[in-house]
Amino acid sequence: VFTKYIYLMKSSSLILVFLIFTFCSSAQNISTSAFSVFGLGDKEDVKHPVFQSTGKVAGIHVDSTILNFHNPASYSLLSPGKILFSTSLTGRFSFVNDQQSNVYQPSSSLHHFALALSFKKHFGLCFGLRPYFSKGYSFSNEQYTGLDSLIHTYEGRGNSQLLFLGLSSNLIKWKGTHLSIGANVAYLFGGLQNTRTSAIASSSSNAGGVELTTEAFSSLYYNFGLYFNQELSKNHALKLAFCIEPSQKLRSTYSKALFYSENIYDPSIFDTLSSSVCSNGNCSSQIPLEMDFSFAYAIKFNGRVVNNKKRLSELKLIAGYRQADWSSYVPNDESYNNIQFSKSRSLGFGLQFIPEMKYLEKALITRWYERIYYRTGYFQNTLPYKIDGNEITDFGMTFGIGLPIVIQQSLSSVNFGVVLGNRGSGIANEVDEKYIGINFGLILSPSNFGRWFRKRKLD
Repeated sequence: VFTKYIYLMKSSSLILVFLIFTFCSSAQNISTSAFSVFGLGDKEDVKHPVFQSTGKVAGIHVDSTILNFHNPASYSLLSPGKILFSTSLTGRFSFVNDQQSNVYQPSSSLHHFALALSFKKHFGLCFGLRPYFSKGYSFSNEQYTGLDSLIHTYEGRGNSQLLFLGLSSNLIKWKGTHLSIGANVAYLFGGLQNTRTSAIASSSSNAGGVELTTEAFSSLYYNFGLYFNQELSKNHALKLAFCIEPSQKLRSTYSKALFYSENIYDPSIFDTLSSSVCSNGNCSSQIPLEMDFSFAYAIKFNGRVVNNKKRLSELKLIAGYRQADWSSYVPNDESYNNIQFSKSRSLGFGLQFIPEMKYLEKALITRWYERIYYRTGYFQNTLPYKIDGNEITDFGMTFGIGLPIVIQQSLSSVNFGVVLGNRGSGIANEVDEKYIGINFGLILSPSNFGRWFRKRKLD
C-alpha cells in the first residue's frame, strides 16, 4: 500500500507540474524578435541549453542522460527504468537598430516540459509540451500625408504550443551498432495576434484607427526521426541523425477587423468598421517539408592516472544542416507587399568535451570540474523570407556547460547555454538586431536506488 501511495504521489506531482506549465506557457510572450512580424512568426528555435550550446544542432544528441524531443528516435535508447524529466527557462535580450532609434526588448519564459522512458528493451515513450511558432515585436514609423503626419504602431504577440506524444523503437541494437526510428504526434494549439494602430502625430487625443488580425490554431501535427550509431573501434564512433517534418496543413481560425475609436488603447469603445472570419476547417496554413541532417564523430582517449585508474575523456565533433522551402507559402495576412517567402537554411557546428566519461563510477576520485560537459559552437541561418529581395541571415556563437548531479548515481544534470547572435540583411539603413540568449535547463532522473517499474522479489 505504501509503495502504491508513493507512486500515486509521484504521478500527481508530475500532472500538477504539467498543468501549471501548460497554463503559464499559453500566456507567455516567447519571442522578442522584430522579424517575427512576418507570416507565422518565429518558428521554434533550438533553445534547449544542451542542443543550443553546440551550434543549435539538435537531432544528433542521443544518450541515456538527455531527453531529445527534437529527434523522437532517441527515446528507445534511454536507460531501462530511468525516467527522464526535462524542463528549461529561456531568456532573450534583443537590441534592435532601425537607423532611427535603438530599442531594447527583453523576454523570459518557460520553454518546455517533457517526460520520457524506455520499456521492453527496444521501445521508448515520451510526452510533453513545447513551443512551435511565436510572435513578439513592437515598432513604430511616421508617414507624412501632406497636411500632417500619421504615427503607425505595429505590435505582435502570442505563441502556439505542441502537446506531443512520441514513440520509438530499436531496429538494430547489437554490439556497437544501433539503429532506431521514432515519431511524434501532437496537438497544435494557441494563437498569434498582430495589431496596427494609426493616429495623427500632432493630435493630443488618442483617436485613430486599429487593424487587428488573429490566428488561432487547433490542428494535428507530426514528425519523424532516425538515429544510427556505429562504433568504428574501441575509441571511435560515428553517429548520424535524420529528422523530417512532412508538409502539412495546420488548421486554424483567422479573423481580421478594422476599428475606429476615440481611444485606440481602450478596446471596450472600439467602433467596428469591417470584419471577416475564416473558420470551420476552411482556413489553414500550409507548412513546407523540412529536413534536418546531422552527424557527430566521437573520440575517446585516456587522461591522467588517479588511484591506478586512467581518466577516460571524450571529444565529440558535431555538424548539422536543416532546410525548408517556404517559397509557395501564402500567408493569411498579406499586408506586407515587399516580403517574398523563400528557402530557409541552417548550418551549425559544435564541439563537446567531457574530461571524465565514467564520472559516476569515479565520483570519489574526480574533481568537480572533471565531470562538467563543456560545449561550444557556431551557427548560420537564412530566414524563410526576403525583404525587398534581400535575404535575412541569423548567425552567432554558442557556449554552454552541463553539470551532472552525481548523488546516488543519478542521471540528473543542470545545463546552461549562452547565445550571442545577430539578425539582419547586412545592408545599411535596414533593421539590424543583436541579441543575447541565456538558457537554464534541468534534467531529473531517479537514482539507481529509486528506479521506477522495477520488479521486486521477496526472500
